[in-house]
Amino acid sequence: METKERLYELDWLRVIAFFLLIFFHTGMFFVPWDFHFKNSQTSELFELWMTPLNQFRLPLLFIISGIGSYFVLSHRTIGGFFKERSVRLLIPLTFGMFVIVPPQMYFEYQFKGANYSSYFEFYKKVLEFIPYPKGSFSWHHLWYIIYIFVYSVAALPLLKYLRSNSSERVKKSMLDFFSKRNMIYLAVLPPLVVYYSLAWQFPTTHALWGDWYNLTYSFIFFLYGIIIISVKGLWDIIEQQRKVSLVIAAIPFSFLWLFVWGPTFEIMPEEGITFFIIYGALKNIFLISWVFTIFGYSRKFFVKSNKLLIYSTEAVYPLYILHQTVMITLGYYIIQMQLSILVKFVLVVVSTYGGSLLVYELLIKRIGFMRVLFGMKTKA
Repeated sequence: METKERLYELDWLRVIAFFLLIFFHTGMFFVPWDFHFKNSQTSELFELWMTPLNQFRLPLLFIISGIGSYFVLSHRTIGGFFKERSVRLLIPLTFGMFVIVPPQMYFEYQFKGANYSSYFEFYKKVLEFIPYPKGSFSWHHLWYIIYIFVYSVAALPLLKYLRSNSSERVKKSMLDFFSKRNMIYLAVLPPLVVYYSLAWQFPTTHALWGDWYNLTYSFIFFLYGIIIISVKGLWDIIEQQRKVSLVIAAIPFSFLWLFVWGPTFEIMPEEGITFFIIYGALKNIFLISWVFTIFGYSRKFFVKSNKLLIYSTEAVYPLYILHQTVMITLGYYIIQMQLSILVKFVLVVVSTYGGSLLVYELLIKRIGFMRVLFGMKTKA
């Protein structure tokens, strides 16, 4: 993502979000939530940090992706934009569905007693193209890629308009409006409306079609990214409000952490409509204000580059594509060891980082066609 001056804060946020993703995905072995397979013992302590993290990690990434799509169009025609999005998104997605994702299902089915004689025997099931979980064809964690492609196409008219001179008056009006005291927090209304309208009826599936709540909700944050970067001065307002955002975020966070996410207290049943309404309000207020806090403080702490950032910026996308397969493969063996939950968690995290980096360094980074398959730019 480049302009005349590179926005290092975006690179840092993207890299940090990815590293948090590995911690979150590894934690899925050890909480009672649905996952490919689980450790024999789970712990509520993992829920204490995973639940708050789960509220903002994906909206943050969708905002960053919206900003990235804005820059992709900066020096390209519409045709060039489609080509870039297809090469960077659809090629890795297709490769992932046939090569990266199947081992995840293989180890899941083996763990659940399928007892395939070989991986080749299992892979014939992939080629039947029956969607998971009834079959073995899926994009699994790569759902994020197809959603970004769909959002990029859907937002193209807006992207084109906001890059035109005819949008200057509208952008100025938006800046004037959000410059008024605390008006930026009205950003909570669109996701809140979507939550109340769709979350009850459409649980998240990551299947694209039929995933109406998640599809619409995430698209809002993708659009927020486009608006934040296209309306010059809006990010400055978010930066100026960072302390206020932090205070606002702390209030619903404290309530949710004590009475909903944590195991200590329970003040009402979580199945009823009253809980749904109250929880939706608190969750979305926390999410918007916390994301604004992150973007506000990023301008203070993440404005410089270094060798780690340069390396990670190029590596983060292929590592995202690869990491869950490495994690599932190694986790399959680690969670069956006679070790404590904490030791298993550390082993899976370290081995996932290490294994993913090893494959990246030895194969993906150095081979031209592998770079394309993992969404990297080819070397000149």
